[in-house]
Amino acid sequence: MFKVRFCFEKTETAAYISHLDLMKCLQRSFTRAGIPVRYSQGFNPHIEMSIVVPLSTGYESRCDLCDLDLVTDELPADFVDRLNAALPRGMRVLSAKQADRPVNQIAYCAYEIRFPAGDVAAMTALLTSPVKMEKKSKRGSREVDLLDYIKEITFESAGEKTVCRCILAAGNDPLNPMYLTKALKNAGFVPEDAAVHYVRTGILDENCQNFYN
Repeated sequence: MFKVRFCFEKTETAAYISHLDLMKCLQRSFTRAGIPVRYSQGFNPHIEMSIVVPLSTGYESRCDLCDLDLVTDELPADFVDRLNAALPRGMRVLSAKQADRPVNQIAYCAYEIRFPAGDVAAMTALLTSPVKMEKKSKRGSREVDLLDYIKEITFESAGEKTVCRCILAAGNDPLNPMYLTKALKNAGFVPEDAAVHYVRTGILDENCQNFYN
C-alpha cells in the first residue's frame, strides 16, 4: 500500500462544490482515471481517502490537500496527468507525493480576502487589537478574542478592492476567515451586503512553513 498526498487547486465554479460533493467528485475522477485506489473492507466498501483541512463552500483554494491510499507500492509516474484529465473544470492537481507528515502538525492556514475598497488604516487598527466575538464550533458557542487566532494580518488598497492577507489558526480550534469579515461589518468598515472573495493560499505548520513541503 502507498499513501499519496496530492495538492490541488479549486477555483471558479468548483469553489461552490460542497465538501460531500467534493468527495464524490474526486472518487468519480479516480475511477475515470484508472487510479489504483484501495477500498475499505465490509458490506459497504469505500475509497480510503480524506480531505486535509476541508474548506467552507464558496472559498477558492490554491492549496487543498487530499490523502489517498493506493494498492500499489509506489506512486504511479503519470498520477498527476491521469487525474487532471479526469477532473472537472476549476480543479487541477498541482503535485503529488508520499504522505510523510502527520496532519496534526498543521497549525495555520493562510488566506487572501478581497473586500470593497475601504479604510485600510481603520481595518488594520481594528484587527490588530482585541475583538470579542461569539465563535461557534461543534462543541458549542463561546466568546473569544479574534486576536488570539490571528498569527499575521495585513491590509492594502488594490484599486476598487481592499486586500487582506492573513494567517489564521487551524488545527483543533480553527478560525474561519468569515469572522474577520463579520468584525469589519459590525464596525461599519465593510457594507453588510458586500460581496467578499476568499482564497486559501497555504496550509502551514507551527513555524508558518508550508506543511506540504
